[in-house]
Amino acid sequence: MRGVIRAVAGTLSVAGMLQAVPAAAQYMPHLDPNLYMFATMNMGGGVDPCMAGTAMSEPKVAEARAPAPAVMQAYFQAAQGGGAKSAAFHLDRNAKWQSGGATAGAADIDRQADPLAAIGNVLEAEPLRFYRGGSGATALGQWAVLDAEGQVAGVYTAFFARANKLWKLRELTLFQAGETVEPAAQYCRKPGDVIEYRLSSTKNWRESAEKSVDEAKAKLAAATATEVAAKAAALAKPRDTRLSVAARDAQSGVTRWTKQLEQREKNLTQATEKSTDARKDADELERLTGEARNTRAFRVVATPTGTKG
Repeated sequence: MRGVIRAVAGTLSVAGMLQAVPAAAQYMPHLDPNLYMFATMNMGGGVDPCMAGTAMSEPKVAEARAPAPAVMQAYFQAAQGGGAKSAAFHLDRNAKWQSGGATAGAADIDRQADPLAAIGNVLEAEPLRFYRGGSGATALGQWAVLDAEGQVAGVYTAFFARANKLWKLRELTLFQAGETVEPAAQYCRKPGDVIEYRLSSTKNWRESAEKSVDEAKAKLAAATATEVAAKAAALAKPRDTRLSVAARDAQSGVTRWTKQLEQREKNLTQATEKSTDARKDADELERLTGEARNTRAFRVVATPTGTKG
């Protein structure tokens, strides 16, 4: 009796779990586990949407962006005038200042000479690019420094953190005009993680979908051959009901694998599109990467609709 109760309880538990997820997710495993896995990912099942490049809302990004220019100007003015540059940082174990081969922690930031803060140079008021991380507690931006002739003397890549409701620098990296710098991009937990994730996940998805399509084609070919043989046998002995049933079953198998193939080909098309998009975005970041003197090309301009172009 106890065994029966346990069995019933287990059945109810599984039923409850199925009811807790969308109907589409319940059905997908019966079509193709590969389809289900990525459908679940797209619905946010166990995967942070920001890893796929979903940015925070514009008001949330603006909330982090609003204080950032003042923090950068305060840093630059201190660096140019010999003041305490460290005041622009959260001075904890994560604080980092970098220029060329030099790296300084919280205790040593004020000892560093900033080559971009030369007399006559000016820090542009607005960032070339600015992004808020998926956790909401960090942000990433890039600012150009112009010389007296208005040419780009270098670039700051600034990583901000919010602590006690106050945005300050966590890391600041300096690039002089001839040094190579990568454009900032949307990230989730740490700079660079979104494009890495998109490239790897869509590649895996595409490869898995390709194998799934190949399997469905092979299954359909086998089912078609079985159907041909079963129909021939049924025609040879029309009074044999077992052969007639076998022919109908074989026909059902062809229908089932035809639908499977259609679903898997759609999945492959979607995977290929996403993989291509990720590759294009990665190629664009690589194209823009170069000497800091050319970083005006990094600038992301807001369109009237509020999107980025």
